[in-house]
Amino acid sequence: MFGLALIAILGIMGGAIAYIGDKIGTKVGKKKLSLFGLRPKYTSIIVAVTTGILIAASTLTILTIVSRDVRTALFGMEKLRAELTTLSAEVNQKNEQLEANQLLLQEKEQEFSNLVSRTAAITSKLADVRTQLASVIEQRDQTMAALSKAQEDYNNAHSDLEKAKSDMAVMEATKKDLDMRIADLSRVRDNLQSDVDRLSEATARLSSGIKYLREGTVQYRANEVLATAVIDAAGDQVQNELLHILVETNRKLLQRIGKQDSNMEMLRISQVDFEDAIKALQNANGSIVVRIVTHGNTVLDEPVIAHLELYPNKQIFAKGETVAKTTIDVEQNGDNIEQVVLQFLQQVNSIAVAKGMLPDPLQGTVGSISGAELFNTVNHLKKKGGIVQLSAVAVADTSVAGPLEINFVMEHR
Repeated sequence: MFGLALIAILGIMGGAIAYIGDKIGTKVGKKKLSLFGLRPKYTSIIVAVTTGILIAASTLTILTIVSRDVRTALFGMEKLRAELTTLSAEVNQKNEQLEANQLLLQEKEQEFSNLVSRTAAITSKLADVRTQLASVIEQRDQTMAALSKAQEDYNNAHSDLEKAKSDMAVMEATKKDLDMRIADLSRVRDNLQSDVDRLSEATARLSSGIKYLREGTVQYRANEVLATAVIDAAGDQVQNELLHILVETNRKLLQRIGKQDSNMEMLRISQVDFEDAIKALQNANGSIVVRIVTHGNTVLDEPVIAHLELYPNKQIFAKGETVAKTTIDVEQNGDNIEQVVLQFLQQVNSIAVAKGMLPDPLQGTVGSISGAELFNTVNHLKKKGGIVQLSAVAVADTSVAGPLEINFVMEHR
């Protein structure tokens, strides 16, 4: 719009300039003015041309001052051309980018179309999957219900199984105990059979020699103590210690009948009795007193059948300890002093037995005193006269096995 107005203004100004130049030239020609010695004709032409130039220059100057576009057209054309060239290049570049973007847009639109198609397909599949999921959830619920019932049945079965295992364990333990008892009974049976065989042999010999038994000499009486020993060993040493005691006792029995160099088995102990003694010794705490005691009367040169007796060992009296004491009136008892001393010895024996000492099964005594010692004690009492306190004092430390050895101590009262 501004360009049309500018063209119109330039056209009007051009006409006005031509008109004014014509008028000025005409006036100069009429007045016949001369410049630089030129003819008036030429002078009028120069004036007309100069006037036109001034008018055109003034017009352009005014337009330049008034209009920015005119200034740009007159002085910024090269810059505009350069910018136009740059802009053209940019436009071409933008066009190329636009074309590339259009191609990319077409590809994206194609991808979008493909994605829409895939989305539609996936949506369809999702609908199918949801349907299947609902069916699976329903089946899962049914399965969970069945699983819950199966778990309950399993728990009940597991409880029954645990009970069955417990019963089985008890039965296994019972079976094991029974097997051990069977093994023990079998061993006892074998041992008893061995003892029966040996006893049968001894019975046969005794039966054949019954007449000799009635007329012969009894070597050992029933319940006679053949040997007494203390065992302090433990574990496997117990058996070796007990065997040593039996061997030594057998040697003494042979020596007593004058068969020192013989390997004959004179002492007979049942296998069951021997094994029971081994178990008791292995389970014992502390030392044990072992006594070998005969079963019955044994005739000279016949095997001695005996059994083992076990007693816990402990100290009964310490060395120098007073076992018992009594007061004796020597003048009052007179000739009965010996009887009083014997009664006192019986009192000592009873006290020792009551405290745990083992008496001799035949005599019931825990020690012995010679006739000479008894006679000397009676004489000392008679010599002292008056009232005498008689004390029995242990000679040494004395344990359950004994024997008890005492000294008499006399003091006037």
